[in-house]
Amino acid sequence: MLGFRGVCLTGIGLLCIISHVFGIWLDWLDPQSFRSAMSRLYSQFGRRIRLLSGAMLVAVAMCLLPVSSLAAGAADEAAQGGKGRFHYEYVVQDGDTLYLVAKKFGVSMERLKKWNRRVVGRKGKLKVGKTMKVYSNVPIRPKRTAFYVVKSGDSLYRIAKKLGCEIGELKKLNAIRNSVIQPRDRLVYLTDAPEKVSESVGYCFNGKLINGEKLPPGPGYTFGHRPNIYGTNETITLLLDSIARYRRKYPDGPIVVVGNLSQRGGGKLDPHKSHQSGRDVDLGYIHKKKFQPINHMMATNEQNMDVRKTWYLLETLLKTEKVEKMFIDYKIQELLYKHLKGRNYVERYLKKLLQYPRGKNADAIIEHEDGHHHHVHVRFVCPDKDKRCSN
Repeated sequence: MLGFRGVCLTGIGLLCIISHVFGIWLDWLDPQSFRSAMSRLYSQFGRRIRLLSGAMLVAVAMCLLPVSSLAAGAADEAAQGGKGRFHYEYVVQDGDTLYLVAKKFGVSMERLKKWNRRVVGRKGKLKVGKTMKVYSNVPIRPKRTAFYVVKSGDSLYRIAKKLGCEIGELKKLNAIRNSVIQPRDRLVYLTDAPEKVSESVGYCFNGKLINGEKLPPGPGYTFGHRPNIYGTNETITLLLDSIARYRRKYPDGPIVVVGNLSQRGGGKLDPHKSHQSGRDVDLGYIHKKKFQPINHMMATNEQNMDVRKTWYLLETLLKTEKVEKMFIDYKIQELLYKHLKGRNYVERYLKKLLQYPRGKNADAIIEHEDGHHHHVHVRFVCPDKDKRCSN
């Protein structure tokens, strides 16, 4: 038996394990005093201490590390591509390779392997049916796997040009070593094209949506439990790309709150007048740090609005040149106007952009609409391919 002091020592070891596993430093325990106490206990109860497992002693040793060392280790891991706060999941399909999945999500093979050691076997082979995790702090638009059947007269150069990819990528995806291909060979390639092509039909206030794409969960934004988050393929892409740019600019900034888009098939969506054809989306304004965390839309004013971050998100959307209109409360337009004047934006551009200070009936991309003091309503133009869509 260890006796009372042995039990105490075991208890200290258990505390060390707990502190190490959960990443918690015992602030009440002075490291120097702890070392001295351990030394005295070891000199008196050396034989009994040997009964402790090697794992216990290793954990004790870990507790003696300064907290700054542990924090530095975590920072090093993050700098080397450590796990982010959000992860995408992908089920390995027959024929998948480490290179293919890495290219699909736009990450390095080294990171992908590090995150999925139990899925990646010897020589980088993947276990079919297993779920891989891809960590990211910004939204990712994964590419889709597609196949091309080689025709007579085809060459890798012609195929790569037709598919819009690099010859080197095509060779790696299909393990082609000498550039020799044969008719009827089935080549795998990656594409940005959706599996189901959407179509926006009619007007935003009297229309419908065919094959609407649902906004997926992702890092840097939230839509709560809203069910009406369907849009055209173009709307979803523009939204995710813009949020990703915002997150890269402000990695520790507030998340973007996403409101309604459209119903799965479009059509009337109460209480909105529009949102019928997959081209409209509501976004919450970005609020100052002291008002965070915010995961819902709230009334916005000069006291709580982070004008700089809000404008960066809006400008990112505008730079796509795919925005038809934005609807923003006139008082919030005033905050944006003053911010942009302070950054020396030219008056001619501000006149094209904002109604303020010319009045609510002035012609501009950003217009006043009642009820838009807690969110901005973004409307994208009709996709080029959607001939039945009307701006």
